[in-house]
Amino acid sequence: MLPTTEPEPSRSRTAIVVALISVVVAVAAVVGVGFLLLDRRAESPDTAPGSTVTEPGAPPTDLTLRDDTVTITLTWGDPSDGLVPFVVAGGRAGMPLRMMATVDAGQTTYTVNGLSSRVDYCFAVLAVYDTDQLATSSQVCTSREAGGTPG
Repeated sequence: MLPTTEPEPSRSRTAIVVALISVVVAVAAVVGVGFLLLDRRAESPDTAPGSTVTEPGAPPTDLTLRDDTVTITLTWGDPSDGLVPFVVAGGRAGMPLRMMATVDAGQTTYTVNGLSSRVDYCFAVLAVYDTDQLATSSQVCTSREAGGTPG
């Protein structure tokens, strides 16, 4: 039996923080135009009086994954009721997450294709409220290397 080493929790936490900072910078560059559209939507008179909008900053909820070996489908809850776009971040388990895709407002699923069936992956979803206001979901990971079965 080969000895296994667990990643140090502080290194893993540092990797997550670095990944999130990288994602924030990438999001600012990628979704800048979307913010202009959101500002226009917020100012539009078709907002019903007395309607409530979730406080800015609420993260995506209930992030889950369906592991189909070479594809993973992520699903999450939208705290903004379809008003903000999302960024999907992911990568190999134990490595920094990086931006994988932007997802339009109102869409709450994303499928990642072309994955190795022998590698574990982790994912998070960020709700993009403004160029400097992102809210990150909890992280979900596959458990392939640990002997878990996909799904």
